[in-house]
Amino acid sequence: MTSAPPAGSAGSAGSKGAVRRGNAPAVVGRRWLDNLLHVHPATTVAMFTPVVAVCVWLSVAREQAGTWALLGWAGAGYLTWTLSEYWGHRIVLHYEPEKGFGARLHYILHGVHHDYPQDARRSILSPILSIPMVGGTIYLASGLGSLPLTFGAGYTIGYLTYDLFHLYLHHATPKNRLMRHLRSLHMRHHFRDDTRGFGISAPYWDELFGTSIARESRTPAGSGGQAA
Repeated sequence: MTSAPPAGSAGSAGSKGAVRRGNAPAVVGRRWLDNLLHVHPATTVAMFTPVVAVCVWLSVAREQAGTWALLGWAGAGYLTWTLSEYWGHRIVLHYEPEKGFGARLHYILHGVHHDYPQDARRSILSPILSIPMVGGTIYLASGLGSLPLTFGAGYTIGYLTYDLFHLYLHHATPKNRLMRHLRSLHMRHHFRDDTRGFGISAPYWDELFGTSIARESRTPAGSGGQAA
């Protein structure tokens, strides 16, 4: 593995907006391994869309519940994802050890995205997180918990929605009012205060848990910040 960047990279509070242009270099010594750690967005869609289809098909084929109940469990799965998105971003991706393996791992999983926010591959959640999150949730919910598999389908749809929303917010210029608002919130997270604004597709959890960045004032001039 490469070493984590020194303090003062984009992840530190004193250098908001000091991002790097272009695509990030490999975060590990071997390019093939880097390509497994950070995949192309199309790869993520190709990996997880069949999961949704299989979960729905098995739920219907096994008659695990009535139609409305299956839809309700799908909605519950989606809502569960939004909580995973918020707490995973807040607790896991923004846990930033100062040195050692933890610092390297943080940089691989998320720090590199804050350094190179326009690199599409770094805007997608790494499979070393997405696969255990989706697979583990489906196993716990439907394997051990006996919930209809549409719960897993809803959870997976939520994950794909998050990843594609995140990609879109970084690489597009939204015309839609809602998407412009979401983009504004996420850019504030990147360039003003990365201790707030953890809900990307679901910013309402920031309101509930007291980390909303929606009403944050612009950084005063001379403080080193950058407006979104």
